[in-house]
Amino acid sequence: MSEAFYFDEFQRHKAEGMHAYNRGDAEAASYSFLKAAENLLKLSQLSQGKLREVRFRNAQQLIDMAKSIRSKGIPKSKPRKRAKASETSQGSQEEESKASDWRIKEKPGVNFSDIAGLEDAKEQIRLKMIYPFTHPEKAERYGIKKGGGILLYGPPGTGKTMLGKAVARELDAPFYLIKPSTILSKWVGESEQNVAKLFDEAHSQERAVIFIDEVEALVPARREMQSNVMQRLVPQILAELDGFEQRKGSLLFVGATNEPWEIDYAMLRPGRLDEKIYIGLPDVDARRAILIHNLRGAPLAESVDYDILARQLEGYSGADIAYVCRKVRETVFQQSVEKNVDREITPDDFDAILARMGPSVEAKDLKRFDEFRREIAS
Repeated sequence: MSEAFYFDEFQRHKAEGMHAYNRGDAEAASYSFLKAAENLLKLSQLSQGKLREVRFRNAQQLIDMAKSIRSKGIPKSKPRKRAKASETSQGSQEEESKASDWRIKEKPGVNFSDIAGLEDAKEQIRLKMIYPFTHPEKAERYGIKKGGGILLYGPPGTGKTMLGKAVARELDAPFYLIKPSTILSKWVGESEQNVAKLFDEAHSQERAVIFIDEVEALVPARREMQSNVMQRLVPQILAELDGFEQRKGSLLFVGATNEPWEIDYAMLRPGRLDEKIYIGLPDVDARRAILIHNLRGAPLAESVDYDILARQLEGYSGADIAYVCRKVRETVFQQSVEKNVDREITPDDFDAILARMGPSVEAKDLKRFDEFRREIAS
């Protein structure tokens, strides 16, 4: 991975950790701070001199903080008032609104035609999750059930979340976008209640899509669990998935991960996340389409050749390519302001950015995914 990727991930997880800390969720705060420390340690390995020492020391501080929060809780947190059976109907409605708050209010604005490449993945998703809804009579004739679960796995920045949103768009279905910090809670029993509320809310719809990012954080391999919360939460999620057929409504459960080998294997058996779809790096045609999309409207010189650029960007993820395009736009814009010139973007501008920005996904990462694919196929 690149330094820019680790830095962005560090900042994201640290911000999520602070947000969880401020609202009193010890489990979520501890998890996010550990993830932030993990990325900062990797960032320190790519640094030199004093910066390397500072980043390593800061990572250790985050680890110590996460351990302290997990063992002692969050200091000065006020006791939370628990719901009672004698609550007013208004209070009950406020409690019930939590799960509905996870639903994206506006329908996702992306469909399959907006996603470059990934044609094999799209076809697998259509077969599993879309055709049974759009062709119900044929599905009934052939005994094809609606709904179920799939796992989207692969390197970061390859379009897993976009695919989840596109499914909801194609089906005109409510979309629940969930992060681990949304579910995890320091309060005993509340994480399991959050899961139950989420599935109850989704099942109340005629059809719905639940998309859980970083799903490995909610269903980690139980042999590696140390948290009592996780030891209760994993069976709760498995039970909800096992109960698909007994519930009204048609639910599509999509888990996304960059680390599929960290998921509890009980989650991967048929009937749960029974379809495992690898979302890999974009091929040359997809890279070209991503370039066109991200450079639309930019003042490009005639010498800028999309085909040449697409070949240059082999090994880059979709997110990498979007970032390269943004940095090129910003660099030329800055020059035009500071030098008071109005010029077009040239191939040299791309070369300058690519000279200092390599792909965020390394060969060893791709090898790990290949090993996992062979493992689940055997």
